[in-house]
Amino acid sequence: MSGFQYWNSNGALMIDSNYKGTYYQDSMEYQNITDIGFYQIETTIGNSLDMGYVSNKFPESDSLMWFKPNNGAKMIFGDTDLMTVNAGRMARSRSDLPVESGYRDVFNSSGELVWSVVHAAKIPRIIGFYDIPVDFDLDSAAYSQYIGTDTWILASNAPGTISFDGGNTGYSGLFFRFINGALSCQWISQHQDSWLSTMKPYGLRIPIAKLSNLD
Repeated sequence: MSGFQYWNSNGALMIDSNYKGTYYQDSMEYQNITDIGFYQIETTIGNSLDMGYVSNKFPESDSLMWFKPNNGAKMIFGDTDLMTVNAGRMARSRSDLPVESGYRDVFNSSGELVWSVVHAAKIPRIIGFYDIPVDFDLDSAAYSQYIGTDTWILASNAPGTISFDGGNTGYSGLFFRFINGALSCQWISQHQDSWLSTMKPYGLRIPIAKLSNLD
């Protein structure tokens, strides 16, 4: 069928034949790390002395990146993927993957299959947001929110960068720690932009989701 739309009980548009969602691509455990303790980053929720670069990370691409942390994990996303050992599992999704035909196929106006019941389990199901409030002082205090276990956070929407020129280290972004279902974060910055000068007036909402085919 085409020209089809479906809303859930909360009024959110779930299926639209004019739009193809993002579908699960692949995933891998982020286990081994290198250069442990090279950076000395301090926050109110921990430091980076037991963190290093993920050695088996996905290459950079335009896929969306979703991360499910293990208990006790610490991580910085962005272009760094600086984490503790065995921090969790990273999954990728994208919208240009072929959709498997099955019961209740939905096509767009060009005849492309964009959704099916068979393939629906491969769509990240957004269950809420990791919602850092407007005007929260993330430079000096940590924000914490319970997200539960077996929950994936959109790492692509969690800024982070580290640079080293041989003499000076610069960094900025979100430093995360996950303990017993609670995800805490604090903004780190050195020789780069602070939370105050970037997103404090706006806050930040990061989608959290379930991936049914992996949970």
